[in-house]
Formats: sequence, C-alpha cells, structure tokens
Amino acid sequence: MTSAIAAPSYLQHQFDDAAQQRHTATLGMWLFLATEVLFFGGMFLGYTVYRIYYPQAFAEASRHTLIIYGATNTTVLLVSSTVMAFAVRAASQNRRGLVGLLLS
Repeated sequence: MTSAIAAPSYLQHQFDDAAQQRHTATLGMWLFLATEVLFFGGMFLGYTVYRIYYPQAFAEASRHTLIIYGATNTTVLLVSSTVMAFAVRAASQNRRGLVGLLLS
C-alpha cells in the first residue's frame, strides 16, 4: 500500500516541488519585466524622436495642456491602485466582506 505524502500548503498543484515553483515564478517575473522594458522603451524612444524632430509642435501643445486633468488622472490612478492593494491583502487574510467592499 502506497501512502501519498501531502504537499506543503504553499505548493500549487501544477508544480512537482517548491524549487520548480520558485524557478517558474522567477522566470515569469523576468519575462514580465523584459516585456515592460521593451514596451515602455519603445514608447519613450518614439516620444524622444518626435520631440527632437518637432519641437515647435511640442511647445504649442504644452500651451494647451490643462494641469487639472493630469492631476485628476494621477489622483484617480494612485487611489485606485491603493484600494486594489488593500483588496489583495484582505483576500490573502480571507476577509471576504472587506474584499467585496474594496472591489465594489
């Protein structure tokens, strides 16, 4: 009769052991970071090239920029990110009521 050894609670079902799970998570994070660097690097490179080739257009556009819109968007982004971080923490603590409140 074979007895099954219980896996540690942190080990997900698709992994054979903790080392494989850790390796996969590390590889996934590096791949994510690489794609972000490529994406935002391309965006900043494009911005820089256009900024160099069309300085008059950027100067004209900056005179039409409304600071209140940028400040409002930044505030919404920071507050929503903070609320989501609190929701993730509440979910990890198994506090369903708080998670529902934060996600609504």
